[in-house]
Amino acid sequence: MANPILSLRASERLLLRLIRQYTPSRAELSQLSGLTPGTVSQYCRKLQFLGLIRENEKQVKKRGQPSFHLSLNPTGCCSIGITFLTDSFSLSLVDFTGKKIANSTYLYHNSNDLAVLLDQVKQSIYSLLERKFLSEARILGVGISISGVVLPDESRSSPWFPLLQNQPNLTMLFENALGYPCHIENNINTIAIGEYYSGRWNKINDIIVISLDFGIGAGIISQGRLIRGARGNAGEIGALFPYDKPRPTWKNLCQKFEKLPSNELLKTMLCEKHPDIEAWLNHAKPQILSLILSAIAWYDPKQIVLTGLLPTNFIDELIDYAQKSEILTNISHPIATLSSNQISVEDISIGAAILPIYILLQENRDLSKKSLK
Repeated sequence: MANPILSLRASERLLLRLIRQYTPSRAELSQLSGLTPGTVSQYCRKLQFLGLIRENEKQVKKRGQPSFHLSLNPTGCCSIGITFLTDSFSLSLVDFTGKKIANSTYLYHNSNDLAVLLDQVKQSIYSLLERKFLSEARILGVGISISGVVLPDESRSSPWFPLLQNQPNLTMLFENALGYPCHIENNINTIAIGEYYSGRWNKINDIIVISLDFGIGAGIISQGRLIRGARGNAGEIGALFPYDKPRPTWKNLCQKFEKLPSNELLKTMLCEKHPDIEAWLNHAKPQILSLILSAIAWYDPKQIVLTGLLPTNFIDELIDYAQKSEILTNISHPIATLSSNQISVEDISIGAAILPIYILLQENRDLSKKSLK
């Protein structure tokens, strides 16, 4: 039986999106959406019947009756996310608000046979759902995070994982194998969507997430929408930093060591101003400043989040340098706030799991938007 959630009207998706951001009353929702109070009540009745929203009593400080505010219902449906690594894949399950329900990592049974991989992913999903007693839950879809650029035939360039490289019709292959609607994005875009839905930025619609891990990428969300570009490769800023020269990445930093350093070791070396760490920071700081300036100039975001596998104190060091730079402090108009957030592989698969929710709430955005004052 078809999932009725996937057949929602544009107006109903608009209301869900506004409810996620603002948890408004019905009167506020009418103001935000531009729809009449009667239409809002009609659509909300349907969304409540589908189990997607709920009405919560919100106490008021002044005398009078408490008001009722709408919010997304976490149990309305679930969504699944997958990210692929060199020797394993990470699988996450989130509720309708984007909160993690479960996460597991699985070693590949066979990393040279796509059919075997797809079957393993399918069985792992079923096992995870059964373990969480969610076998009968409504599944909105599967988000798949794959590193690499989109090629002209819409396949992916993933040289680090040849099984998925240059594979045409990859989305269809996953949908046929898993039996759910599937959506594929690159790692940085799923990281950006995960950050956008983290709850930290509910009142912000313009945010850029710059990730420094194995490579460098930027996820750009403008007016609440992910900017993908004409071919799906917007934000591939790693091209600005040639591989034969120092790059401001976690991978480049780790290459200074004989074996992979722990975060604790890196933090200690930073505090002790170790020469290798200082040398890396000396080239990374101006490189990151150039990215921040470019982001501000091109997109005028309200928030820029610097993230990646680097320890938080490294990211904070880069941000502090940028904030104190003369070129940034001399900008006369208001500019983006900078913040840091360290991520893990689990966070990438959680961002991938949020992707089907994001797509549901973003489709058919033809209606006018207003701001809640």
